[in-house]
Amino acid sequence: MFLLGALAGGPVLDRILPSRASLPDQVTGAIVDRFEDPVDRAELERAGAKAIAGAVGDRWTTYFTPEEWAAIQRSTAGEYTGIGVTVQFGDDALQVEQVYPGSPAARAGIAAGDAIVSVAGVPVSRRGPEKSRDAILGRDGTDVRLRVRAPSGALRTVTVTRGDVTVPMVEARMVSGPGGAKVGYIELARFESGAGERVRYEAGRLLRQGAQAIVLDLRGDPGGLLDEAVAVAGAFLQPGQVVVTTSGRTSPARERRAEGDPIPAGTPVAVIVDKGSASSSEIVAGALKDHGRAVVVGQRTFGKSKVQVTQATGDGGAVRVTIAGYLTPKGTDIGDGGVRPQVRSIDDPATEADEALDAAIAAALDRR
Repeated sequence: MFLLGALAGGPVLDRILPSRASLPDQVTGAIVDRFEDPVDRAELERAGAKAIAGAVGDRWTTYFTPEEWAAIQRSTAGEYTGIGVTVQFGDDALQVEQVYPGSPAARAGIAAGDAIVSVAGVPVSRRGPEKSRDAILGRDGTDVRLRVRAPSGALRTVTVTRGDVTVPMVEARMVSGPGGAKVGYIELARFESGAGERVRYEAGRLLRQGAQAIVLDLRGDPGGLLDEAVAVAGAFLQPGQVVVTTSGRTSPARERRAEGDPIPAGTPVAVIVDKGSASSSEIVAGALKDHGRAVVVGQRTFGKSKVQVTQATGDGGAVRVTIAGYLTPKGTDIGDGGVRPQVRSIDDPATEADEALDAAIAAALDRR
């Protein structure tokens, strides 16, 4: 017998008996067993996992499908499939800041200073810079057609075959300041395992080569491991100085302190940040600023003051959960406006110079 009006949407033939399984399992099981058309249980479970994580209302707590999790693991190791450039967003172009040696872009003749004005025939001004950047990415071995503007203004069309790219975690070199002063420049791309040790080593190497100051560039660095943030800060702070304080419902308040052998305390330091500097980058910048160890140069940072743990799931995916918030040594919640630079500066993609780096060099040398 049909029950009319029992549920919105139509008649019900019979009732499914209650189950002791969890509610998500009950709903999934009922649909898989009883829906009129075949249903992929795994797809339902993943959709349910996404919804459960999203219901917390925290943008950082989420479930990753196996495909998403594999891509994230590659990206955190500095690996992706693309053309091998770093770019700065402009209204009508992607300004090429760096081309990785041996990358598909390098083989195609793209150079720093070039500007990508269209991707696959669609102007950046129409598609937008973020979507244009995403359109450059793709499967290994596929082609992407780019319209490129040289610094002289000349336009050319370049077809680049995408390939696997590995982004160096740390790059370091000596740069010149006013009057020929030597300054050690260290660019950190991400806070993966070994970041603190590498930064400490490169800083020491540059100082032995005669650097009079150190510039740490964290622009565009999205963060990574909390322990590595503490280790990077520890390359500059004295042992025992607080780097960050974390606390949460299941994570008792804990002060993370600098350890190890830092560079000499009298070495001037500047840190460059921008709106892409997040999480661990903000911990380091905030700690060095609060302790007066470095001058922060650039733009206000992203503003992420949460700590997550990631747990693998049985389907090959993972769930990332926010477990704590953090404060800088002076008690600042970076989630409320990010780290504010003491010297505001931004690189102008229309010029060959890196204005933010020049400002950081000058600010560091002024601290001598």
